[in-house]
Amino acid sequence: MATLRPLLLLLPLLLPLARGSGAEEAAVLCAGSACYTLHRDESAWKSAQERCRRDGGNLAAVGSAREAERLRELLATARWAGPAWLGLALPRGHCVRPHEPLRGFSWVAGGEPGNFSEWAAEPAVTCVSSRCVALRPPGPHGAGGWTDRPCRSPLPAFLCKFSFQGMCGPLPLAGRARVTYSTPFGVRSAHLAAAPFGTLAEVQCDGGGGDGGRGSPFAVCKGPLAGGGFAWHPPGPLCPVTCGHRNGGCQQLCVEAAGESPRCACHPGYALAADMASCVPEDSCHPSPCQGSCRTLPSGFECGCEPGFALAPDGRACLDVDECESGPCQHRCHNTPGGFQCHCQPGYRPAGPAGRQCHDVDECAQPHACPQLCINIPGSFRCACRPGFQRQPGGDSCLDVDECLRDPCPGACRNFPGGYECLCPPGSRRDEDGHGCRPGEAIPSSIPQTSSSIPQSSGSIPQNSSIIPRSSGIPRTTRVPWTTSTPRTPGMPTAGSGGGSDEHSADGPRLLLYYIVGSLVAILLLLAFALALVACRRRAARREKPAAKSAADNYCWVPEQPESRGERR
Repeated sequence: MATLRPLLLLLPLLLPLARGSGAEEAAVLCAGSACYTLHRDESAWKSAQERCRRDGGNLAAVGSAREAERLRELLATARWAGPAWLGLALPRGHCVRPHEPLRGFSWVAGGEPGNFSEWAAEPAVTCVSSRCVALRPPGPHGAGGWTDRPCRSPLPAFLCKFSFQGMCGPLPLAGRARVTYSTPFGVRSAHLAAAPFGTLAEVQCDGGGGDGGRGSPFAVCKGPLAGGGFAWHPPGPLCPVTCGHRNGGCQQLCVEAAGESPRCACHPGYALAADMASCVPEDSCHPSPCQGSCRTLPSGFECGCEPGFALAPDGRACLDVDECESGPCQHRCHNTPGGFQCHCQPGYRPAGPAGRQCHDVDECAQPHACPQLCINIPGSFRCACRPGFQRQPGGDSCLDVDECLRDPCPGACRNFPGGYECLCPPGSRRDEDGHGCRPGEAIPSSIPQTSSSIPQSSGSIPQNSSIIPRSSGIPRTTRVPWTTSTPRTPGMPTAGSGGGSDEHSADGPRLLLYYIVGSLVAILLLLAFALALVACRRRAARREKPAAKSAADNYCWVPEQPESRGERR
């Protein structure tokens, strides 16, 4: 009691502080070890998170179906039908992952992502913008659930979650009174089924009395106690009356002594609970012998476990249930404490409830999956080429097959992308498929031509194509001139046109003319080369001619002779 006296002296000071510290009237629900609040204040996601953190919590996280039910109960109690922010967000630069239960989102409070999700609609697939999640309550539009939206868009409400070590039950009252609870997270409420540790309760008894003259009209939720758990101090019942009125607020026995206020007591085999008004079997759930939850029974206690766990053979411990043993997933299953996660093989995406099924991903629906043909197969795809093309070794590109290399034609052969055509000699005509010749009068051919199949020129300069003539009367070569000209008049064949003309049929004289012209051009080129060579040699000879001698070179030097004496005489 000595340690409690300073607290009792401070209680009259705590109440004015609680009243003037910005406490607000908000819908609140406390259960288990957490409290949830609904704030009707329009704000963006970041502002709502800052508000919750300032009060000691975070935007609400939903890790189980039981927790989701508590939030729905809070919204229903507050009669709120609009959306409210949750603590689930996808930061900018992170991608949505449709195969995961949370779709790549994460809880702002941290911790394991878990296997629980309650998406009302699939989130928008993005990697560049931040997205945040709101809870939409059930209503005419549907069953409700999670919806994503831009984090900067404001919503009219948000949900906060505050975690605590423990809770106190309702404050025991012996008589009629009004109780106002001031929670540690700044919310005042007159309706709490459980009060978190540190809650201050203000009691106003009917008739003006506080607690029968016994002390302060306040109580504080304290703990943990020596025997475990949390309890109010003073324990109550507050607003006492005589034991003759409602048994003094006691569950079993009410004891009155001279000069003392009524107090509660219990029958043999039972002990007074922490609220000092009710009775529980001795040594049952105080302290709790269970790893999970403990429920008091007249004959003792009963232990329970959270979903995903099973009671151990000793009836007290909880063991994780391996849900993967029952094969709930179509492909792979990963067991987690209290749950499991389904994963799909590469090439598949999760589908169905909780992502347990896997559907094949049609990679061929993506643009530019293959250069030509794409064939989707379960879990993957493969690329193929159209007829007349073949796969490039070590890659997916398609290369044209030169069918003319196999000599498929009795005469000349012309290759074009994706096929070939036989050029028949005079006196024969092409087969209907263009891949052979037979005796008869030549008929106009139908040559497939595309903008990329045959190179064209603006003039009548011959262009070569892969043609292998085999006519006995024409010299054999691997190239036949192919020219194009201006578009022809309908009904009139145009020399060198790419399709519909008969100049590719048995036109031997024209081919012979081409060979003659080609030979003349070659001879002229040789003659020009020879003339150029002669000119070069003449120029070189001129350069090698010796230079002209000077005038002195025409004289010779004679040795000087002495003069004879006779001449001097």
